[in-house]
Amino acid sequence: MEMPLKYSLSNPELGASPVAFSLVVPCYLDAPHLKRNALELASYLSLASFKWEILFVEDGSPDNTREAVYETVAELQRRGHAARALFHPVNMGRGKAVTDGILAARGQVVGFIDIDLEHRMDSLLPMIRKVIAGEADVVVGKRAIVNGLAKPLRVICSHAYRLLAHLLLDLPVSDTECGLKVFDRRKILPVVAKTLDPRWFWDTEVVHRSYLDGLTVAEHSVLFVEDPSKRSTVRLIPDVIAYLRAILRHRRSV
Repeated sequence: MEMPLKYSLSNPELGASPVAFSLVVPCYLDAPHLKRNALELASYLSLASFKWEILFVEDGSPDNTREAVYETVAELQRRGHAARALFHPVNMGRGKAVTDGILAARGQVVGFIDIDLEHRMDSLLPMIRKVIAGEADVVVGKRAIVNGLAKPLRVICSHAYRLLAHLLLDLPVSDTECGLKVFDRRKILPVVAKTLDPRWFWDTEVVHRSYLDGLTVAEHSVLFVEDPSKRSTVRLIPDVIAYLRAILRHRRSV
């Protein structure tokens, strides 16, 4: 099911498309903070001079995230913002949620952000401008973790993954797993069509395939603030083994 989109006017910077930028927001177990954070995002995007939309992709959450998405879209539209939503009948993975959002997006530039907003949104507009200006086809956030001691195991796991990824893959940026990325939609569509992993490895795979396909990949610093109230699901040894298997599987596929 898709909610209606409201938009008007064209963006003189990006041509005839009525929507210049689409922000994809994958949602899974995000009910408690979804509406509040989405309104913050809309307020931030309102600083832009171009037309934008927010596209929520609800990924079959077992809680009331689906209802929160309906409520959030309705509130955004009531305030005059362009917002709509897609719903997965079952959980299909974050990578699949972002992929479906990119496919459904109407902007010439498309990005995504994790709705918990641990990745601070302040870097989003500068990243969009890099793509608009033709400086890059893909802009990947590079996390600067502000309070890493809040969840040290998660930080250790993240660094272990980065080490493995860079040892085994030729990667153009340092932090492929950052949950804030921006793409030239026309150029990323062929890459997305070849990206196989529907879950967490999607981020690294789409960056690596973009690089292999000759797209210009840049990075931009993003502040990352751990939310200590969120329950961590990190398991150091099993997660590192899973990372290694995913990287090796991807290496074989390319």
